[in-house]
Amino acid sequence: MSLIDIMNILNTEEITPQEIIKCALGIKRTEIQAYCILVNKGPITIQEATDFLGKSRSTSQRLLQNLVEKGLATREEELIGLGGYKYVYKPIAPERLKETISRNLDSWYQKMQSELEDFPEKILQINCEFIVE
Repeated sequence: MSLIDIMNILNTEEITPQEIIKCALGIKRTEIQAYCILVNKGPITIQEATDFLGKSRSTSQRLLQNLVEKGLATREEELIGLGGYKYVYKPIAPERLKETISRNLDSWYQKMQSELEDFPEKILQINCEFIVE
């Protein structure tokens, strides 16, 4: 997320849940959409995700796998007839997402406060060779 994106969020009257998730977790709009579908439609398979998202099977699979890797969903195997199986994706609860976002924001705030302590000295140490007059 760029500084311009952050400034736009700070200057808006109302911050949407999508903007909060994007800012605090650094995830893409399509990943937010996939998470919302998981929350609203319940546990889903890749085929169901493909239908709900209107994306290709491989794109839907990648989106759901990204959510698993980022801790926003879980993947479980379910047995189907004759020894086969399918993967079912489940979202983490929105309350847990809220806690994760809160921890990330607190951590970011503490880090920024720490960095600001020596900020004037750090500004003086910046290599300004790239500046063209």
